[in-house]
Amino acid sequence: MGAQDRAAFSREGAVVRITMKNFMTYKHETIHPGPNFNVTVGPNGSGKSSIVTALSICLGGDLKSLNRQADLQLLINNDCGNEAAVIEVELFSKKGDNVIVKAVITKDSNEPKWSINSKSASKEKLMNLTERLQIQPGNLCQFLPQDVVREFPQMKPPQIFENTIKAVGDEEMLNKLYKGAEIQGKIEEINNLLKTKKNTVASNEQKERKLEGDMKTLEQIQELEERKSVIEKALCWEKFKNLRIVVKETRCQKRKLEEKKEKLTKDLDPIQEFLKKYHENVQAVKTEGELVEKELRTKGSQVEGFDIYQLEDELDMQATREKDLTKDENDRLQKKEKTVKEIAELKKFIQANPLDPDFEETLKTVKAEKLRREEQMRQREHDKLEIESLIALAKREITRLEQAKKSLLNTNSRKLAVLEKENPDTYQGVRWLRENKHRFKAAVHEPIMLCLEVQKNEYARYLETHVGRADLEGFICEDSDDVNLLLKELREVNRLRKINAFHSAPRPSDYFKKPYPGHELERYGFTAYLSEMYKAPDAVNAYLCQQKNLHQVPLFREENERTDELKNKFCSYYISNLKFTTKKSKYSQELSTGTEDIGSRRVIRLADNLDNSRLTEVNSELESKQKVVKNHETRLKTHVDTIEKLKVAMKEVTVKTQKLEAVKKDFKNRQTELSYKEEFLKSLQEPQCNLEEERQKIKELKSKLVAKLCKEVQGVMKLTKECSRLDLQRRCKLLQLHNVESENQEMSDRGKELEKELSVTNAEFDKYTKKFDEEKKILQKSHSEAEKATNGVLDPSQKYRPPEAWQKKFSALGTTDENVLLVMRDDCENDIKKKKVSPGTIQKINEIKETLELARNEVKQMEKEQSKLTSELESLRKGWIHGVRRLVNQVGDKFSEMMARLGCAGQLELSEGLNNDALDLKNYGIKILVKFRNGDGFDELTKGTQSGGEKSVTTAVYMMALQGITQVPFRCVDEINQGMDETNERRVWDMLLEVCREHQAQYFYMAPKFPYNLPFDDQVTILVCNSGCTVKNDSDDFSTSKFLEKSRRL
Repeated sequence: MGAQDRAAFSREGAVVRITMKNFMTYKHETIHPGPNFNVTVGPNGSGKSSIVTALSICLGGDLKSLNRQADLQLLINNDCGNEAAVIEVELFSKKGDNVIVKAVITKDSNEPKWSINSKSASKEKLMNLTERLQIQPGNLCQFLPQDVVREFPQMKPPQIFENTIKAVGDEEMLNKLYKGAEIQGKIEEINNLLKTKKNTVASNEQKERKLEGDMKTLEQIQELEERKSVIEKALCWEKFKNLRIVVKETRCQKRKLEEKKEKLTKDLDPIQEFLKKYHENVQAVKTEGELVEKELRTKGSQVEGFDIYQLEDELDMQATREKDLTKDENDRLQKKEKTVKEIAELKKFIQANPLDPDFEETLKTVKAEKLRREEQMRQREHDKLEIESLIALAKREITRLEQAKKSLLNTNSRKLAVLEKENPDTYQGVRWLRENKHRFKAAVHEPIMLCLEVQKNEYARYLETHVGRADLEGFICEDSDDVNLLLKELREVNRLRKINAFHSAPRPSDYFKKPYPGHELERYGFTAYLSEMYKAPDAVNAYLCQQKNLHQVPLFREENERTDELKNKFCSYYISNLKFTTKKSKYSQELSTGTEDIGSRRVIRLADNLDNSRLTEVNSELESKQKVVKNHETRLKTHVDTIEKLKVAMKEVTVKTQKLEAVKKDFKNRQTELSYKEEFLKSLQEPQCNLEEERQKIKELKSKLVAKLCKEVQGVMKLTKECSRLDLQRRCKLLQLHNVESENQEMSDRGKELEKELSVTNAEFDKYTKKFDEEKKILQKSHSEAEKATNGVLDPSQKYRPPEAWQKKFSALGTTDENVLLVMRDDCENDIKKKKVSPGTIQKINEIKETLELARNEVKQMEKEQSKLTSELESLRKGWIHGVRRLVNQVGDKFSEMMARLGCAGQLELSEGLNNDALDLKNYGIKILVKFRNGDGFDELTKGTQSGGEKSVTTAVYMMALQGITQVPFRCVDEINQGMDETNERRVWDMLLEVCREHQAQYFYMAPKFPYNLPFDDQVTILVCNSGCTVKNDSDDFSTSKFLEKSRRL
């Protein structure tokens, strides 16, 4: 923006430039408005309102306030594919560079993404900017879109009042209005609550009067309850007094037992001293007796432990040994004779049966044959296992290939799963159709996506892109009546909404002629027509060719130098991942080509297809593996037969070997036995010992054993005599102990009697001690309960008496007898039972009393809060109403003046609340009163009173009347001249020019037409919107001068 251009603008925030890309009707356009009166003209649908919408959206306006599209994505140009819509608005700044606000709208966003001066900005930051520049997209006094122009006269006075303050830009006045409305709302809320609470008080007072009789009965019950409470407290103190007497008696008994215990202990001490000496003497005698007893036991044990059986056993053993020597010698002689005979027999057998000299060679040959057969068997078994392993491996490969084949063939179930996820209604429709096909006249085909058998996976993207979701999910009926029946059953009966169904008669594929044969398109890199990329029922194929022209849409591998010729041959075609669409202008007959990149599109509905090339490959591998298995099985049978033959041969060789080895083993065994017998005979030649010498030794040993036995018997006899002496000594000690105990029996008995009596006294003392401790605890507890019952005692020095006030209450009862008090308590309880008031009634009375007290307190609090808020509202209004009246007077004077210049009359009236309630700030409003004919009175501007032209004139004049006192940098009015006659339109035009000139204001005036010969001057900028079939891809593509030159020639 040059220095001269900047000098033309004076208002901070005025619009310098508007750029729209892929926005509504604009592909790419840049508008440079003037600083004052901008007139945008063009036929309906040419994009005038799009400029107002762009300004509002880019500057943070709400889409709803425009009363146009309901969805933000609908603002994106339909021909831009997946590209985003972009709006840039350049706002004038007096200091430094202008501010550039940019808004980007994508198809998956809920609100635009804004940036300010190329820096990302939140909506809050954008609102701070527009608030500083006094730009208010939601204020109908600044932004008046085409669809809202007719709604301005329908606005209520409070709405006009609020929008007027916003337009003026007096934030303090607006905030006070909002603050007052907020306070008023609180007061109204309090009034409603106060009314409810007062009704609650009155209702509960009435309930209280109805329950008066029950309340008196309840009071009597409460008096009885109070008397019962006094009696129970008196009982507590009386129990305490009685317990105190019992505890004192127990304490006295305890002290008496303690004195008796001390006396018995004193009498028992001398006796215990005497008995101590007596016990010492007895212990000495016992000790001596124990020593004698111990020695007796020792020697007695030796006598008892004497054992002559061992010596006797040794004598018997020597006799036995002597007999064994004789027997062993006789056995030796017999074995010697027998062994000689056996040796002679073995020698005779060996000589009669010698081994063949060639025996070893024959055995060696047979073993070698056996080893050779075993090696052959092992090799054949190894080969068999290897072949079986190869067969198992091949069968696993066959299983894998069969599963792969089944998976390739099972595409329909996977497609059905995709359909269930993407469109549950259509999925349910398929299930219904499979059970009800008999109800239709002709064939009804399942959704196209289930019927198509795409030849190659790479073709799926082109087919899904070109056919589209709605058609792929649609049913095909060969009879037109079946379409209605299917839709009725699925949509109305089964409540399935997302259902599509189409009629298509079956036609063979050759019915649909291709525009060019494939060989003519080879020079362009032709691959196939879309109709050749799949197999489908004739009715489905006919629908796709008739509706989607798939037989006329080719696919080319890649671009080449001849690619540009294709746009003259086809309306739609694909080159690699690019989709080309050509259109011919109805006017210029020029071709325009649109391009869309489909490479990033995800294939969903046709993703699972039968891959014929892969299926052929799998079938080939499967056939090869089956042949391999067959060959291996033949080899395996040959090996099994060979192994069986080898087993028979092995068995024969094994039997022969076993026979030869048995002969050899028998001969070897006999030779070994002969050697053993000969050695054994040698050991039997001589006796093992000298028999006579051994017998002499045994005789000598027996003599020694007899002498030892005699000596042992003599020792035992000596020990027996010693034991008899010790036993006599022990008896004497026992007699001495008996005499000592008899002499001291009397003193011992006396001591035992005293000990017994002392033990009884101790037990009784412990009993009373325990009883005293327990009664003391009970007494303390009783005293604590009595003290708690009367909330204290008389004083610390007389803690066993109740407070004086309670003593008087207890005296008033007329008795202190515990039994009488119990009777009196029972009487009170009986009287209470006779006074019948249901628990529900008691609860109700208590609830009413509590509710009444709470409600009365809340009423007082609310009245106090109401008074406070009312004072606050009055104070706020005093400082605010003067400015409001001044503002309404200023706008009203200007409005009256402008209406008078048009030959009409108009005035503004400030409505200060409903029913003349000055504090009703929420309903403060501006009434616009107008008069268009002499003799008529003033009428309020409303929907049905004035004509369309009169409402348009009033709206325009009111907006111009605001100009002198408002701070907004620009205003937009879209087709405000609707319904105006030519005279009024000229007058409004002149007035707008005057306002713009006087206040240096920037206006955007949108109109499809305006009267001829209107006055224009330097402050007027004309923006012309041309609608046509030509699409501009850049804002510089169009030249107005060339357009005018061509228009003149036409």
